[in-house]
Amino acid sequence: MTRMENLQPDLDEQARQDAVYERAMSSINASRREVERKGYVVMGGAMSYGEGALGDGWFGKISHGAKLFMIAFGCAVPPFLVWWVLL
Repeated sequence: MTRMENLQPDLDEQARQDAVYERAMSSINASRREVERKGYVVMGGAMSYGEGALGDGWFGKISHGAKLFMIAFGCAVPPFLVWWVLL
């Protein structure tokens, strides 16, 4: 047997390990890109909501009404609860 024939199993194992390493690194990079993509989606949604809520369209009007309702609710509930519990 020549020296190259003796090294062939080691070379085959090294090639297999290199392939496994490349697949693992590809998977890690793909998961990082997925996390980054989700971050862009969240920020894009938040920015779109903000633009729509401040606009003059029907969504802006609904958003403004919801804000007024929550302000009224926040102002009316505490006195009602004090009246309900204490009196």
